[in-house]
Amino acid sequence: MKKVVLVTLGTSLLFATASCNKDILDENPQSITTPSFLGTPQGIEAGVTGVYSGLRIIHGNDAAFFSTEAGTDLWTNGISSSSGLNDYNLTDLTPANASSTSFIWTACYQYINDANGVLQYSTTVQGMDPARLKQLVAEAKLLRAHYYFVLVRHFGDVPLMLSFIDQPTKDISRAPQADVYNAIIADLTDAMNNIADKPAQPGRVTRATALHMLAKVYLERATSSSKQGEDYANAAKYAKELIDNQSRYGLGLESDPATVFTEGNENGKEVLFNAQFSGDASFNRIDGFTFGGENVAAFNFRSRYDLVANMARDVNYGRPFARHSTTYYLENSYILRDASGNALETGAQLRTTDTRYNKWFTTLYRVNSPGANAGSASAVVGDTALWYPGRELPAAVLSRIAARRPVPYRVIQPSQYTTEYFPTLSKFDSRNRTSVNGFSTRPNIIYRLAETYLIAAEAYYYLSNPGQARDYINTVRRRAAATGKTTQMEITANQVNIDFILDERARELCGEMLRWYDLKRTGKLLERVKLYNPPLTNRANGVYGSNAAANIKDYHVLRPIPQTEIDRTGQKITQNPGY
Repeated sequence: MKKVVLVTLGTSLLFATASCNKDILDENPQSITTPSFLGTPQGIEAGVTGVYSGLRIIHGNDAAFFSTEAGTDLWTNGISSSSGLNDYNLTDLTPANASSTSFIWTACYQYINDANGVLQYSTTVQGMDPARLKQLVAEAKLLRAHYYFVLVRHFGDVPLMLSFIDQPTKDISRAPQADVYNAIIADLTDAMNNIADKPAQPGRVTRATALHMLAKVYLERATSSSKQGEDYANAAKYAKELIDNQSRYGLGLESDPATVFTEGNENGKEVLFNAQFSGDASFNRIDGFTFGGENVAAFNFRSRYDLVANMARDVNYGRPFARHSTTYYLENSYILRDASGNALETGAQLRTTDTRYNKWFTTLYRVNSPGANAGSASAVVGDTALWYPGRELPAAVLSRIAARRPVPYRVIQPSQYTTEYFPTLSKFDSRNRTSVNGFSTRPNIIYRLAETYLIAAEAYYYLSNPGQARDYINTVRRRAAATGKTTQMEITANQVNIDFILDERARELCGEMLRWYDLKRTGKLLERVKLYNPPLTNRANGVYGSNAAANIKDYHVLRPIPQTEIDRTGQKITQNPGY
């Protein structure tokens, strides 16, 4: 309907207002108006929808994945990098050059200010049902808390802007992260007490979202310099409340891990919070390469199958950005082990007890273009073209495959992984795109109930209750067990420690824009990058690994403050140490 354009902090901020339909949060711009439009029933509805639109910006494009998954123990270099985040490159990861994290800063503050506008003008709305107004205010507060939670984890002390800015200003400085956490908790607590149990439409946040976020925020703060004595107890309390009352919110774990990421189930019963996308090019970037509202989740982890004989790029297998290559640690984390870490599976049985690997990774590609890439016209569509066995194969097996007719297929063993060739995370596959290179229109899941169980487990572990932690972890692990293998997937209380919890979070949540936060929160970022991110090596068929382990420094637990923000405020905003 209408659109408000504001300029502040030297950045043009688009406040897109909207109408909503019963299916998704959607925008329909028609004209320009003043901020006071937010003080009308139509305006506040549209304004809150505008605040939601920021979720697409920070949970969909390259910056979303480079700033949360790259440079960790799970992913090493793909064929392209961003801002030095993948290998802590001292030339690229600077206040002037770190484009991905600078983008996150700018986008979060844009939508924080939009939320502030909604909250300021909400007090002037006339002619709206009070219950509806209370709901909209609660949603705006929760979303503001979410954007601040992203900022404080990346940058530490950040400007705390809780009032609407409609004029340019340079009078801005960083607030202590303790104040930022207090503001986040205050917003979430208020939202929890005033928000609906269930969403009125897909994409809306709920009381369950607030509970999960409160648990997560307290868990995060507990290991920060702002920690409070009751943080772990509060994390456990809110996670337990959500788990114990999940039916109240229409929630539950899917019975099969594969169902969690089935296309069309992005608003399923396990989902607590997501970023909605659609095919409307006005508000969802469908093609292009610059940071915006595009959804590249389906492509970031996709390897170069399109260079293999008898294969061509298609909608089914997706667009191979190949940004993030699987580490050996991630692949091997799905091997069942005993309490001492010894593998209980070998050969073809590897990764078969825990079904998540085979359900969430693509290891087999089938012929879709006979003769392509110097292939053979004799190749049969649907036959095997490429296989990642996840283990080194005996010479006899390789010889048999090479002699196969009508044509052999390519085998890429772990020792042959490169920045181009590796098993592909398939959680985000998007087959409903209208073009081969078009971006995904699937919603991206931000938080889901399985993580709530793992948050509860971590909190109870720190509260010296490993038995309770074990029970929550086993709930997630039992869901992942192969038929008849539930008992084998269960762990004992003696196995629970922070490394096992991180291992389980890797198995369950890999690729879901969480890992860098996890390693930073637990104080394991440097240790695990050095231990599990493989060093850059040259191979006969390419390059594998990165310089992350060699480059990472203590100060990399925070991101550089964008130089533009320091300059705009006349140095009132200061830089993080080390940059």
